[in-house]
Amino acid sequence: MRKLFLLLLAGTLSTACIDKDYDLEDIDTDNVTIGGDESKFTIPLAKVLVSMNELADGGVNIEAIFREADIWLPSPLPENKQSVDLQLLQTSQSEVDKLLEALTAQMLADDNKLNAVADLLCEDKYIGTFLPLLPAGTTVDQFKPVFITVFKNDATLRKTLSDAVEAEASSYLTTLRIEPLDYEVGHIDIGSDIVDMLADNLDPATVTNPKNTLYLKGSIANELPVSLHIAPLFDPTEISFNVDVVANTQANPIPDTRLFAEDLRKIVEGITIRIPVTLKTYFPGKGFQGNIQHQIAIDLSLLKTGGLKLDI
Repeated sequence: MRKLFLLLLAGTLSTACIDKDYDLEDIDTDNVTIGGDESKFTIPLAKVLVSMNELADGGVNIEAIFREADIWLPSPLPENKQSVDLQLLQTSQSEVDKLLEALTAQMLADDNKLNAVADLLCEDKYIGTFLPLLPAGTTVDQFKPVFITVFKNDATLRKTLSDAVEAEASSYLTTLRIEPLDYEVGHIDIGSDIVDMLADNLDPATVTNPKNTLYLKGSIANELPVSLHIAPLFDPTEISFNVDVVANTQANPIPDTRLFAEDLRKIVEGITIRIPVTLKTYFPGKGFQGNIQHQIAIDLSLLKTGGLKLDI
C-alpha cells in the first residue's frame, strides 16, 4: 500500500536568520509581520515512502526485473565496468553488442551461466521460441538438458541458439522500465490561518528580485543498486521538478521549486503526485536490500523567505 505521511504541523515553524527577538504580548495591531527580508522559515510537509513492489512493470517488481537482467548480463561486464548504462543501451548498438558477445562467450565457458540461461528459457514466455530450434522430438521436459548439450557440442546449432539468445537478451536489456507512481494526497490538516500566513505576502512572479517567496524543497534516499531520474508532477498545479537519484545514496537533494499562493492552497486541499521514473544505471552485484521495507523515501518541506504576516 502506498503511504504518504503528511508532516505539516500547524503553528510549528523552524526559523533561521531572524533579525531580532519578537515579543507579541504588547502588540496591538491587525497586521503584524515576523522577520524581515533575510528571514527564512522551514516547515516539514510530507514524506513519500516507495516500496519494492511499487517499483514495478506489468506487476513484476524491480528486484525481479533485475534478477532476470542479471541472467542476460555477462559477468564480469566487458572492459571490467562496474555498472551498466541502461540509457546508453537504448541508443548504442555497439554497447549492446559488447554485452551480447560476452554473454554467449560466458555461456560456453561457464556451466553456471549456461544453466541459468537454460532455466530462464524454460519459462513459458521463452520456451515457445527456443524449443523448435532443438532437434526434432525434443519435449518440454527434455528442453534444459538438450539445450545445454547442443549448445556445448553442436557448433552449427550453437550459432542458431546464440543468435536467438542474443535477440532475447537485447530486447530485454534495451526496454527496462518502471511504471509511473501515483499518490493521492487528501486534504492536509492545516488551519487556514497558517496557509494565509505563508501565502498572503508572497511576491508575484513579475518581481525581479523577490524577497518574500515560498519554495518546495527536500531530499531523496535511495536504497536501490539502480540510479534513477524522476520528475514528479503535482496535479492540479503546474509544480514539477527533475532530479537524478544516485544508487545506494541517502541524500539526493531536490531542487528548490518556487510556489505561489494558489499552489499552496491547492496542495493543502489535496493533490495527486505522479512520479515518472527512468532507470539510468544498474550496478550488478550490489544486490537489492529486500529486508528494507521502503526502497525510496522522498522528504518534502516548505521554505518561506521574508517575513511572515500575522493577523492578530
